[in-house]
Amino acid sequence: MLFGFACLLIANFAVEVPQDIARHLARTNETRGAFVQTKILPTGEKFVSEGTFAIRPGRDFEWRVTEPFDSLFWADREKYVYSNEDEFVEKPLSSLPFAARFDALERGDFGDFFKAFDSMYKKDGEGDEAPFHVLAKPSDARLKKVLSRVEADGTFPSWTLKATFPDGTVFSIKFDTPLTKRGEN
Repeated sequence: MLFGFACLLIANFAVEVPQDIARHLARTNETRGAFVQTKILPTGEKFVSEGTFAIRPGRDFEWRVTEPFDSLFWADREKYVYSNEDEFVEKPLSSLPFAARFDALERGDFGDFFKAFDSMYKKDGEGDEAPFHVLAKPSDARLKKVLSRVEADGTFPSWTLKATFPDGTVFSIKFDTPLTKRGEN
C-alpha cells in the first residue's frame, strides 16, 4: 500500500498515468525490493533508515526497516500491524485515514490524485533504462498547507520519491525494485 501511495504520485500533466509507468504500477505479480529513507530537517539534521518491502497484490504489503533498528508495518485486506522492539499494534485496516481509497489505487484508479495535484511528467528517451521525471504540486488548498511538492526521478528499477514540506523538511525514499520479465505485469 505504501508503494501504492508512492506510485500514486507518478502521473502525467493532464489526466492519466503515462503508459510506461502504468505498466509498473499494474503489476499483478509479487514485487520485492529495498529502500533507503532519508529525512532532512530545515536545520540540516539528517536521519537515514534502510529496509525492504514486499507487495503481493490482492493479498498483503510489508514495509520492514532493518537499519538503524528493526520495525515492521504489515497490512492485508482486513488489518494492519506495526511493531518494533518496544510495541506491537494491530488494528482494522479501515481505521487508517483514507483506507477506502486503497482499493481504487490497486485497481489503477488515480482520480483522487488528479483532483488534488497539478503534475508534470517527462521521460528522457525510450524504455525502462530511460530516466523519468515527475513534479507534482498540490492544487487542493488543505494539502498545500502541509505539502509543498512531490518529485519522482529515476529509472525502473531504481527511482527516488521526494516530498518537500512547507517548513523545508525533505523526506525521500530511494526504491530499488527488480524488473519483471517480459510478458509479466
